[in-house]
Amino acid sequence: MQANWREIAKAFNESNNYVLATIIETRGATYQKAGAMMLINEQGDCFGLLSGGCLEADISLHAKQVLLHTQSQVISYDLSADADLLWGLGLGCDGAIDILLQPLLLTNNYLGFGCLLRSVKAQQSGYYLQKLPLEPLGTLDLLEPLEALPKPFAEFVLSQDIDYSKIKTVSVSNAMQQGQFCIVTPIKPPLNLLICGAGPDVVPVAKFAEQMGWQVTLWDHRKNHLQESSFNLYQRRCIRAKESTIDDYSAFDAAIVMTHNLTMDGEYLAKLIATSTIKLSYIGLLGPKSRRDKLLTVCDIELSQVQHRVRGPIGLNLGGRGAEAIALSIISEIQQHFFTHLSTKQNSEKSVICAVNDAEIINARAKTLKVNIKNDIEYA
Repeated sequence: MQANWREIAKAFNESNNYVLATIIETRGATYQKAGAMMLINEQGDCFGLLSGGCLEADISLHAKQVLLHTQSQVISYDLSADADLLWGLGLGCDGAIDILLQPLLLTNNYLGFGCLLRSVKAQQSGYYLQKLPLEPLGTLDLLEPLEALPKPFAEFVLSQDIDYSKIKTVSVSNAMQQGQFCIVTPIKPPLNLLICGAGPDVVPVAKFAEQMGWQVTLWDHRKNHLQESSFNLYQRRCIRAKESTIDDYSAFDAAIVMTHNLTMDGEYLAKLIATSTIKLSYIGLLGPKSRRDKLLTVCDIELSQVQHRVRGPIGLNLGGRGAEAIALSIISEIQQHFFTHLSTKQNSEKSVICAVNDAEIINARAKTLKVNIKNDIEYA
């Protein structure tokens, strides 16, 4: 899953031109895998990383040519021991990587990338369809008729408009040698984290979460706590737990209860437990087991009923002391929960290559076209 949507969204402006770099295949050990994206502006600045900093400068140079010719390009790097020496990079990564570069321009509606970012901001998941060029500087377009429009093309479709399991995949090598193909990349919005409490120990928790690219929201009934300058980057709401409704929690994936007030924490916990276990699957409680048990007793809930989603004491046992160490253990546990322990449909989905005339792709594009016509969206 892309980890830096918020960084990319902040850098993206639909009055400028960009190049979108997307990994379409990797072989061996690589920093990122297929589907990872990086945005490059006209000045050559990169937002995101595809290689950990090893290849970004060279990718940026290729991006300038893509903007100059307004054509898509596939570039390849072989970082295996012998080939790496030929490149003069001396990285020793023992891997290979193929990257698709596409121009995002006003004249091609930024290849639907603006729509993708707006959907991510609205916490909507979907898939990004990007057509692969047949040649290094070849250009293609998914719009009908396919053979007649040699333009770069990409399109974002919502999850409900496509059945990923029905897509018939092919290898990248076959795709580049025959016919017209596209890469289908699952797009999932960043983790949406609610922190109930705005005390001093929340500062490193919120900071680590923000650095992970997550959406962070702080709730507290103490307005002066929320006005702390360290919290200016986050969404904030001055509210008491008992005044909140179940619907107020519907957008969140995870919640941390850390007001340091037993009554307030109990009220938050009662509301959180009443939410959907599918959507809000992680509830973390600060404090020892004895405090957790007191809170559950107040909520008239047995631990066995909620053990799968309520964590207390919160955090992995990483060792160390102090607010920063505790914050690191909390964020680490949430990361582990969502990307290791939690088995979800989208966690198992990877970027795949398929024919542009795949039945599922055609159906998805038809549904998206109807929505665009209804909303009076124009495409170049």
